[in-house]
Amino acid sequence: MQKVRKSAICLLMSMLCMLFVFSLAAPIDFSAASDKSITLECKKDDVILKGMRWKIYRAGERDGDSFVLTGDFADCQADLGDMSVENISHAAQTLESYAIQKKLGALAEGYTDEKGDAVFSGLSDGLYLAVGYPLEDGVYYYEPSPLLMEVKGDEIGTTYDAYPKIVRVTLSEQVTAYTVRKVWIDDDNAYAARPTYVTVDIFKDEELYDTVTLDESNDWQYRWVALDNSSQWRVAERVVPTDYEVRVEHTETQFLIRNRHKTVTEITTTDTTTTTTTTTTTTSVTTGGSSEKTTAPQTTVPPTSTTTTTTKEKIPQTGQLWWPVLPMGIGGLMFVGLGISMKPRKKND
Repeated sequence: MQKVRKSAICLLMSMLCMLFVFSLAAPIDFSAASDKSITLECKKDDVILKGMRWKIYRAGERDGDSFVLTGDFADCQADLGDMSVENISHAAQTLESYAIQKKLGALAEGYTDEKGDAVFSGLSDGLYLAVGYPLEDGVYYYEPSPLLMEVKGDEIGTTYDAYPKIVRVTLSEQVTAYTVRKVWIDDDNAYAARPTYVTVDIFKDEELYDTVTLDESNDWQYRWVALDNSSQWRVAERVVPTDYEVRVEHTETQFLIRNRHKTVTEITTTDTTTTTTTTTTTTSVTTGGSSEKTTAPQTTVPPTSTTTTTTKEKIPQTGQLWWPVLPMGIGGLMFVGLGISMKPRKKND
């Protein structure tokens, strides 16, 4: 009788073990282990831009109604206070400058195919920065603008389509002038936190080209010239002052570095030579009698809303770990064999 009880107990334990194994194999939805993708469609008018290089970074994640920078971007003091459609491109330009200055490693890198598409898959929820590089065809110079996109949602296999803004410039050897200017958004210097100068790094094709100092003596601006227009120029503030946030805005030849005190949301500053109007959506810069209005380039991927998506039928990928299945299964079979071997045998009297 005692052997029969032992056999029954072993059989019961083996059955419980097998049930546990099958429960591990059951689909479980983990949002962090999704398989979403971003497709960058690169065209300029009717020209398909094949072979354009792109990098993608995971820059942050949603925190309620706003975003917080994480990972390699956690120390970036980018101004993400207004993430409207008008300003999202400026936030992307700011993070791009930070990535270049800090030489950050990308999450993935790729090139556009014959359709002009660059696809980045296997993404989880978060805020992503896409940085493109210029493409030349011998006559024209195509320069893409960086993009900020939010990947979110419960459906696995969702594709987010994005359409980068691309500027086409005719290649020439004419001298091109560039300007970088600093603007303070701090209630007309009411805060003692404003420094007397700032240091700005100038990058040519992602390599440090020059380091300049901006202060009152040069009206917080600097001008330099290039012998051609076939290079990509970027600027980055080396050290953002305490209690300030930074935003970089640029066109083809003008760069605006805006430092906003964290307690200020909007301000207009005026001096005798330059009129600079800065709001949360538009910045107008007037210098030497000529005016150029810099507005946020339109983007089709605002981070506060889902982009155009298409969902493909795929096998659900849950992110469950499968390594315990094999040893647990073997263990269950061993218990079954043990139970059978302990089955009582008849004795001959």
